[in-house]
Amino acid sequence: MPEARPISRVLRALLGLAMLALVIPQVLRASTGGQIQVVGVFFGLVMFYTAVHFVVGRYFEWLHPWVGAVVAVMPALAVFLVGAVFGIGAGVPEAGVVLFIGASLVLIAASGQPGCEVLAFPAVLLGKRTHLACLLFSPLDWIEGTFFSGSTN
Repeated sequence: MPEARPISRVLRALLGLAMLALVIPQVLRASTGGQIQVVGVFFGLVMFYTAVHFVVGRYFEWLHPWVGAVVAVMPALAVFLVGAVFGIGAGVPEAGVVLFIGASLVLIAASGQPGCEVLAFPAVLLGKRTHLACLLFSPLDWIEGTFFSGSTN
């Protein structure tokens, strides 16, 4: 699988760092219990997506990259929306998801992976990249590859 292109790698890193800059001060201002809960949501998502990565990699290699990406992003989106829309968890679910996505984007940019951002941690933990697309950056990777095919990467 090819590496992510330089421009999209930089944009992944910048978006991830912006998300982390947004959420980390809020987490640090929270009570110790709130901080533990946010970290719990973060590690819960890492564990959940590690299981998803394993199952998709083993049993669903045939899954279309875009369909799989949409399905893969839905649980994190659901956790975020449950907290935001229904007010459950006093901001903890949202902070945990933003922390997870931000850290995943930084990790995926650093590793050069072109795939699904929610599967960045499992890809590193399991040592196997996913074939699923990144909803935001895979189109940019394609455009960058088409127009700048002479770039070294």
